[in-house]
Amino acid sequence: MTREQVIRKLKEIVMEWAKAVGFEQRVPPRRVTATVLTYGSYTLGAHGPESDIDALCVGPCIANLPHHFFVVLRQILQRRPEVSGLQTVENAKVPLMRFTFSGISVDLTYAQLHVIDAVQAINSSSPQFLRRLDARSLRSLSGVRVNEQIVQLVPNAETFQVLLRCIKLWARRRGLHCHLLGFFAGIHLAILAAYVCQKYPNASVNGLFTMFFEIFANWPWQIPVDLHGQPFKCRRPDGCLMPIVMPCTPPELCVSNMTEGTFRKIREELMRGYTLTKDLWRHDFEWTCLFEPFPYVTTYRYFLRIALCASTSEELQDWAGWVKSRFRYLILKLESNGIECDPDSSQEVDHTVIKPNIVYHWGLISHTFTRLDISSLKEDFMKNVINDVYGNVKCTHSELTMSLVEQSQLPKSMYGDSLYSWNLPMHMVGYQAATDCWSAVG
Repeated sequence: MTREQVIRKLKEIVMEWAKAVGFEQRVPPRRVTATVLTYGSYTLGAHGPESDIDALCVGPCIANLPHHFFVVLRQILQRRPEVSGLQTVENAKVPLMRFTFSGISVDLTYAQLHVIDAVQAINSSSPQFLRRLDARSLRSLSGVRVNEQIVQLVPNAETFQVLLRCIKLWARRRGLHCHLLGFFAGIHLAILAAYVCQKYPNASVNGLFTMFFEIFANWPWQIPVDLHGQPFKCRRPDGCLMPIVMPCTPPELCVSNMTEGTFRKIREELMRGYTLTKDLWRHDFEWTCLFEPFPYVTTYRYFLRIALCASTSEELQDWAGWVKSRFRYLILKLESNGIECDPDSSQEVDHTVIKPNIVYHWGLISHTFTRLDISSLKEDFMKNVINDVYGNVKCTHSELTMSLVEQSQLPKSMYGDSLYSWNLPMHMVGYQAATDCWSAVG
């Protein structure tokens, strides 16, 4: 009910915003409309208590992204008592505003239609409104379009929802559910879950979950996963390690930030899941083992510590959102130096620092990381962070530090979910794949 109320209020806010833009542009406000559409786990019915709402603001042709969305609408939202922690990610592939509304996290993207009455255009369900859209608006709209297709393509919506919940829980616990760090986005997992449901329409959730690991641990990734069964129409481009086709017309690949290192961890975790579930009838099988949190602390000896600091909590949220959108560059930089990392998305706080701060710890896998030049790494990364005026402004009152730390220097809060791993076989816990698993993975 809270989520429904949040969406209803957001629709009212963007409608008022559109009227204000119309007045500013000397267009009769009664003709100008805007609305909010939802997609992602909430619309698919696979959200949990802590899930955010993926929302799309659909606006008229007179409301542009840089000024009307990121300045005018942001100011309107900031004045609302229900809104807190508002941050913007303006130069991402899909620009968005991220904030909390009445305790619910919201990711709000924007699509600008070439009409004055955006509500009528959306409600008409006509493909004409997609014409002449800029690339960013088209990408933003793709989430809504793909959701609609998935719902139509799965044979049993309820079974699909439960399966997707299980897969997302597994991915979060094993450190695989963070698109900015090169792992799965929600849309990737939704399409993979839908594929399994399509292939086994009469199977139970237990059976489907087992088949999820069997199928994708052994998937030949030179072939894209396609819900329409026509992978040849959307060939894997160079650099796309795990091609997953969005079920829309024309077909296009899901945006992916995967690197060689994160792709390797995903495949190893799929193989771990397959190893654990391929014999459900053995006497010692426990489903809970599949969902055990990934033991970062007991898996790696050294970590890259990334600390973000700002003068206020609001500035920190904005700064962190911007830096995280650049993390893929840092991962690729490490890999180019022969240092593979396992980026942990969880955040810590350094209580010895007075200013608001966020700290990340990434496990380092290479045996040559002791020769890593942290100063040079930070310098190169900061060039990417402040590569335009927008990034430069954010860096003015914010800080980023990097350091190499040992396992013993990690905060105690990171040890809580890792104690279990000391009592399990190595092939079930860490980032250690069996040497013969690659022939099966493909």
